[in-house]
Amino acid sequence: MGTTIWEHCNRCSGKKRHNIIIHQKFSATEEISDDFNISFTDEYDLLKCCGCDSVQLRHKSLNSEDYDHQTGQHFVTTRYYPPPSFRKPPKWLSDLTFVCDFDSSIEDLIREIYIALQNDGPRLAVMGIRALLETVMIDKVTDQGTFAKNLSAFEKEGFISPKQRSVLEPVLEAGHATMHRSYKPKKKEVALLMDITENIIETIYVNEYRARGLTNKFPPRKKQTYP
Repeated sequence: MGTTIWEHCNRCSGKKRHNIIIHQKFSATEEISDDFNISFTDEYDLLKCCGCDSVQLRHKSLNSEDYDHQTGQHFVTTRYYPPPSFRKPPKWLSDLTFVCDFDSSIEDLIREIYIALQNDGPRLAVMGIRALLETVMIDKVTDQGTFAKNLSAFEKEGFISPKQRSVLEPVLEAGHATMHRSYKPKKKEVALLMDITENIIETIYVNEYRARGLTNKFPPRKKQTYP
């Protein structure tokens, strides 16, 4: 039995026990000048989750120049492949494929946003959310020329209510702030933005598709006859 450690598992969505099934360590020294050398150490661990059997690679690296003089410790950089993800794509994402007359770029944008989130790119994710919402609006009401007009038409056509618009506007403002005012959102803020955006997309596309499957599934109401 190999060494067991606790690490994040993307499939299980949390800290889980992992077995180290392969461990490799490499060290080298590079001569910079006659009296100055830099040493490097790389450690690679292939980890297997004890819960779901998924596999990931952990890479720890350090060099002699990454040194904290206050603590007397070297800085160790740890990376994971694939990177840890704090949020899973929605289960209904695959249902979008079956929606008639659906703009496939919407599904592509959602997947790209999750790639940005998994690779610690919150600003890219928020800019992607703004682009995603505009793509959805154009898909439903065509391009009205400006973002504000697209939003107004989106509400006028009944895809969102006035209350939903008031919830949606901060999401759009976050996108503006990220692009134009150097705003860097926190993970919990990105999660809230995604909750709102995904709720709108699920309502407009997925629930409409699901509702069609219920058509003619229920027995009709019998007409009452009177003597």
